[in-house]
Amino acid sequence: MYIPASFAETDVSKLHALMRAHNFATLVSNGTPAPYATPLPFLIDEHRGPQGTLVGHMARANPHWKSLSPDQDVLVIFQGAHSYISPRWYAPPSVVPTWNYAMVQATGKPCLIHEPDALRQLVTALVDFHEGPGGLANIDAAFPDALLKAIVGIEIPIDRLEGKFKMSQNKAPEDQQGVIAALEQSSRDDAQAVAQIMRTYTK
Repeated sequence: MYIPASFAETDVSKLHALMRAHNFATLVSNGTPAPYATPLPFLIDEHRGPQGTLVGHMARANPHWKSLSPDQDVLVIFQGAHSYISPRWYAPPSVVPTWNYAMVQATGKPCLIHEPDALRQLVTALVDFHEGPGGLANIDAAFPDALLKAIVGIEIPIDRLEGKFKMSQNKAPEDQQGVIAALEQSSRDDAQAVAQIMRTYTK
């Protein structure tokens, strides 16, 4: 992804935080006759590898997994908060609208997981992440073998991690404050989230 220096975010802890908060990502890989792109929930294991390891799964019926090779990189795209930015919010008003957004892209070589015990641990960890403490304690969450046979696990040790937080860093302080004020008045959650992120990047 194209990342001007003013929008680059290299703090791995911030990148991992976005990946956890927006963990429904898009896995992209080469395919024939066209690339594959599959939306999947991912967990980030921060303790495996210098930049972490992504863990997820997809339906075995999805042909995408058959194209994955430990010899070929894949790309996983995490889209964070984003919002349209009106030129009316600048002081003085400009004529060029733009878009502010936070995004992380992770690249690495995938490993496939087929073993039932490993798949059970993977799915349990994903459920616990979203359900919180106690997981599905009141539901039979043993994940029978029939269910596990219907999925394929994926691990991606991250070789390259790129973050782009385009938050008006290239604008004058008064323009930044005008954008933040307008976004904070929006009823959209994403706009509010962008305003909150912008406050951490204001001059």
